Amino acid sequence: MLALDIQTRVGDLSLQVTAEVGDGVSALFGPSGCGKTTLLRAIAGLTPCNGEMRFNQTIWQGPNVFVPLHERRVGYVFQDDRLFPHLTVGENLSYGLERAAKKVPIELPMTEVVDHFDLEPLLHRYPSTLSGGESRRVNIGRALCSQPKLLLLDEPLTGLDGRRKAEIIPYLATVAKDLNIPAVYVSHINDEIAQLCDQMMVMAEGTLIDHGPTDSVLNRLWQTQGQEQPVGEPGSLLNAQVSGFDDAKAMLHLSVAGQALQVICPVLPQVDRLRLFIAAADVAIGLDKPSRLSIRNTLSGTITQLRPLSGAKFGLVAVDIELPAIDNPQTIVAHISAAACEDLGLSRGMPVYALIKSARITTPLI
Repeated sequence: MLALDIQTRVGDLSLQVTAEVGDGVSALFGPSGCGKTTLLRAIAGLTPCNGEMRFNQTIWQGPNVFVPLHERRVGYVFQDDRLFPHLTVGENLSYGLERAAKKVPIELPMTEVVDHFDLEPLLHRYPSTLSGGESRRVNIGRALCSQPKLLLLDEPLTGLDGRRKAEIIPYLATVAKDLNIPAVYVSHINDEIAQLCDQMMVMAEGTLIDHGPTDSVLNRLWQTQGQEQPVGEPGSLLNAQVSGFDDAKAMLHLSVAGQALQVICPVLPQVDRLRLFIAAADVAIGLDKPSRLSIRNTLSGTITQLRPLSGAKFGLVAVDIELPAIDNPQTIVAHISAAACEDLGLSRGMPVYALIKSARITTPLI
């Protein structure tokens, strides 16, 4: 458990954060310039701040107490690559391990890091020969070789295309669970957070404006109080059960609240359940169940909320649709224009259909 009650000022940014961060992967989310990196640097001890900070039973900062970075055992992965260009991948990994060995017992051997991040084929190569995805894996691996108690990831996938992100996300997902190292993951991309993170912290203008389980926070992100516009892309996190796979068509069949959903996916996931982020802008509303359409997904539900978006352009309206199920009701958010809402005569309690293209759903974590 990481407990924070800190304040600092960097340029025009005034940071004031009080929060408790638990085990697993916790997302730190918000627009550029809101203070995400500043908070990460404060946690690491790189940016001076006032207040109190505690990790488990150890006080990192408090009255007359300040534990420096090298004693906090924090693994920090920066946005840009920090590998030593004159060392091979193996030598870069060994560097972190050898420094740690002078101070603490080695609980996470280099062989285990290499195995988790599939680095064996890269050990004799130099950083200049690595692809973007390979380099990020090595940066994360080196941070883990330093024997951290806490991992800080500052947008580690920035600048990578979808294919390279897909290479790295499964590795990141194993860090907190398999290696038992909690992580704080900075990102402004909702589908990354939906797939990776158990908890989510939302920042705006140097303060936390929401904090809780990822599914709850993502589903209410667009309604964040005190903000003229949504902090991030509004949407919904849906929990899905894997029900089948069509290898010939690369189509994964899922069940959401007892209803069928299809997602384009190259291989069958090795899990029974998945979390999917559905952007509100990718959901259309129909009063009748459509037929003879290319859209593969039609989920029936009932409108539970109907609200204009504060500060939004083009008269956007958010429609919350509850997908009924005996044990697991879920909600999906759609954005439609005020004109369409009026023409359809939408109102609370009205049965409707949510239409989603299979190609618009991010390929689930595999």
